[in-house]
Amino acid sequence: MKRKKKEFVDLEQKRYGLFMNERSFDLEIMYGRKYLENDVHFVIKLHRINLIKTKSHKLYGQSKPADKSFFPPVDINVMVNVDDGDQSFYGDGQGGIARDDSGNLRFGVYLSELKEKNTEINRGDIVEFNMSGEKNRFYEVEYANNVTDTTDKTIAGFKPYWRQVIAVPVRSDVVQFFRGGEKGD
Repeated sequence: MKRKKKEFVDLEQKRYGLFMNERSFDLEIMYGRKYLENDVHFVIKLHRINLIKTKSHKLYGQSKPADKSFFPPVDINVMVNVDDGDQSFYGDGQGGIARDDSGNLRFGVYLSELKEKNTEINRGDIVEFNMSGEKNRFYEVEYANNVTDTTDKTIAGFKPYWRQVIAVPVRSDVVQFFRGGEKGD
């Protein structure tokens, strides 16, 4: 009677589904993106600054809102959080005109979504978002989170798959260019 030779199984190579591999990573990303597109359905419009056409100050490199040029907007599926609003005053302290505004816009976006749409989010870009369906609000990207090599941006420490972006509400002098020249916010 011949004995069968036992087959050696490399546990580190097979991992038996205990850890992340490329196929399970791609599956998780697909499920997450389908959830955002079909169930949550938060969409932002990203207005990227066209740095080549934007006029800037010769010495400081800054530009006025009227001198900024933007690429056509891109719709991006995201997971959104809007911070609590705050009240600011025009004029001298508490005696000026009160202005209520939404808080900062924080959103997570899949890296694969940005790659598919051949776009990037950078500081200074404008984000348009309408949570209530009544009014488009505009935000300027303050923190673009371009370095995603952190553990909290991974699935099981495998590799990065998303980034968090923080945008602050913009003034009406910027918004008028997205509304065809009308004044106000």
